[in-house]
Amino acid sequence: MKKKYFGLIIAGLLVLTGCGKEKEVKGINDYETVCGNNNYQIIDRMERYVNDSYITNSKACVLDNGEIEMVQYDNETSAKEAQDKQIGQFKNYKSTGNIIKTDKGKNYYKYTMVSNGYYMVSSRIDNTLIFTKIKLDDKDNIDKILKDMDY
Repeated sequence: MKKKYFGLIIAGLLVLTGCGKEKEVKGINDYETVCGNNNYQIIDRMERYVNDSYITNSKACVLDNGEIEMVQYDNETSAKEAQDKQIGQFKNYKSTGNIIKTDKGKNYYKYTMVSNGYYMVSSRIDNTLIFTKIKLDDKDNIDKILKDMDY
């Protein structure tokens, strides 16, 4: 009987912590609107992916010292694979004293890391991915874009 209640408590905690939570996927048009509302220049990045048939669209918001990019993939599996590669590259910048945060739900995964003066983000919902590696000075600008997009 105690095991049954313990199992119910654990299941309840998983639901409360977001494992079952879903986020609404946003499109490139939403991203362009958020970038424009924050007075950032928007650049089409599809020329980078002409040989990648699994990428259907890509735009970047240009900030003072860098950019944040959104890529739309043909399916969720392609987006997950790309995100795994990005996170692997971010881990090459890991140092002592770094700060790593993750947020995971049913259809999304967000990874952030602050290390060596950089802020790195890879935030995926379904088949879309927003990412950057930017100087720590621009962290607030990036967080504003991500908050406005609910990524």
